Amino acid sequence: MLGLLRSRRKRIAITALLVILSLTSLMVGSLGGVTPGALAAGDKTAWSVLWYSRLPRTAAIILSAAGLSAAGMIMQAISRNKFMSPSTSGTTDAAALGLLLSFVLLNRQPGLVQLLFAFVFALAASALFTTLLSRLKLREAVYIPLVGMMYGGLISSVTTAIAYRFDVMQMMSAIALGSFARLGSFTMVYVVIAPLFFAVLYATRFSIIGLGEDFAKNLGLSYKRVVFTGLVIIALVSASTFVSVGPLPFVGLIIPNMAASFYGDNLKKSIVDLMLFGADFVLVCDILSRLVIYPFEMSVSLTISVAGGAIFMFYLLRRMYVGKKREAA
Repeated sequence: MLGLLRSRRKRIAITALLVILSLTSLMVGSLGGVTPGALAAGDKTAWSVLWYSRLPRTAAIILSAAGLSAAGMIMQAISRNKFMSPSTSGTTDAAALGLLLSFVLLNRQPGLVQLLFAFVFALAASALFTTLLSRLKLREAVYIPLVGMMYGGLISSVTTAIAYRFDVMQMMSAIALGSFARLGSFTMVYVVIAPLFFAVLYATRFSIIGLGEDFAKNLGLSYKRVVFTGLVIIALVSASTFVSVGPLPFVGLIIPNMAASFYGDNLKKSIVDLMLFGADFVLVCDILSRLVIYPFEMSVSLTISVAGGAIFMFYLLRRMYVGKKREAA
């Protein structure tokens, strides 16, 4: 009973913080005229900026952050490794390759076509990497993300080679920079809503497969079906967020680890709080990216990389310290 009360308090605190950050995000921008006073007075310019720019941007931040946080947790459950995420398993790199090929083969196409290309390549890359992990018997947990980064690097090199061949390096530079300043390009991020629903629905099953294939089969679960469902969710989230806002590094990696510190590995209990916490983190980074060189704006991927890199190093060093302590005992 006490644990349930504490969990509710944490969720209320995270939700309250989300509301405060969302309102702050709506008020912060290069146009300083969007204020509560101007909105209350019915200022048409302020309302236009709020409705057509600030609201879609804030919604895109919340959905993309929640989606990548959930995708990271599912990836960690499937791989049974706390250092895995879509960005360290080649999924994001494959989405970039699919997006590039849609441009090279079909020129400029609607966002839905770009999403389809990115999704197919992301799903294929994720399935191939999962198969590779099942064949490799790696004893040290840290080797798995290293293999994933090498795998992603290989895909990225193919993407760069194709971009050079067809002289579209400028386009690659644009899509490789995560930013929420892409006005009018957030339509595809709303696709994240569907995989988030299934992530919550399958949360218990993802927790079970995280305990191993034999354990899952003993409980009557179809291990391969649940893994495939997880891969579809990961690929769809990664593709839709990449097409809409570009790469958001470390979100799918550090947020599940931070949530696990508070809630443990039970996805059913923590997945909603995980999404809220991820949204809080990215909102903070996005607000900072708008304020550091105000009225200009930094790329949010740079802000996330700095903050996320520091947090990741903390968890990595703590994992190494705990491992050495156990060996000494």
